[in-house]
Order: sequence, then C-alpha cells, then structure tokens
Amino acid sequence: MTKLCILAGNELEAYRWAQSQNLSREQWFYPNSINELLFKKNFHVITVGSVGENSAPDVFEKLYQIALTRGKLGRF
Repeated sequence: MTKLCILAGNELEAYRWAQSQNLSREQWFYPNSINELLFKKNFHVITVGSVGENSAPDVFEKLYQIALTRGKLGRF
C-alpha cells in the first residue's frame, strides 16, 4: 500500500487534513525532519495548509525535493 507524505505547517495540521479526507493513520505520515524521509520510499507527496510559512523557503524546497525523490523509489 502506498502512503501519503503530508507536508504541512505542523503535525496537527497534517492530522486534521488527513481526518477531513477520512484517512486512517496507517495511510499517511508527517515527516518531522528531512532525516525521517531518508528511510522511507514509495509514497505520494501532498502539501497542505501553512507548509513552508514557518521555515525558510530553501529549507522547505529541500524537504519537498527529497520527499519527491524518495517517494518515487520502489514504484513499479
């Protein structure tokens, strides 16, 4: 099963969005750091809410690019 990586302003915002989409906790994750993404693969990336507003644009861009790259690994 492919999961969703939800990039949001914080985990609560990601949780609320997932709940509004009727997603179970097993269907999505919120990365707390770039390092957390380095050990995951085969997922789709979605950005919601205030993502990027609380960090420098280059930090968000790096997180987003790593998520896109890692998410494509392991797909058939």
